[in-house]
Amino acid sequence: MIVAIDYDGTVADTNLEKVKWIKAHRGEDLSRWECSRTRCVPLIGINDYERMIAVVYERDSTLRAQPVPGALDAIRALAASDQVYIVTARPQRRIAFAREWLSAHGILLHIAGIETSVGSSKGEICRRIGAEALVDDDERHLQHEDIVGVRRILLHHGCPPGALSIPGVSFCTTWSQVMERLAQGSAAPHDGT
Repeated sequence: MIVAIDYDGTVADTNLEKVKWIKAHRGEDLSRWECSRTRCVPLIGINDYERMIAVVYERDSTLRAQPVPGALDAIRALAASDQVYIVTARPQRRIAFAREWLSAHGILLHIAGIETSVGSSKGEICRRIGAEALVDDDERHLQHEDIVGVRRILLHHGCPPGALSIPGVSFCTTWSQVMERLAQGSAAPHDGT
């Protein structure tokens, strides 16, 4: 199986870095699962979101991010029998920082490739690499019209169970749930419990 996995908020906990930035610059408390672009822009506005990204996705903040709990073990387990690709919306320049982070955490050797969806879509990338599943923390990538035929898994680490329901998308709150869904071979929606 070929599995495509998003980087930010799915492998590296850059969402926690966003939480810290929002607290420091806006005085607001958000949860990590509220920090994907789709969820965060309505809460803090596009201007502050872009200001935050200009910091959080740069080298220092990228390298400071901790792994999303369970992500590294899951990638190692998947890579033992499957091909794992990172499919990110980061531009090429910022992929270098992600590559450095993956290497520092001993996981880069388990990754078959790193692809950017800039100028394309994650669905198009999944078709090109032959991915059968996409794990992402931002539902906009899982609801795009060209994602047909790919098992879609939304990982909102720490989100209250049952908080989301998106047709055709499996909802998970932990990497262990993601691994269960991948093992099931079905993209039937799940309530996160």
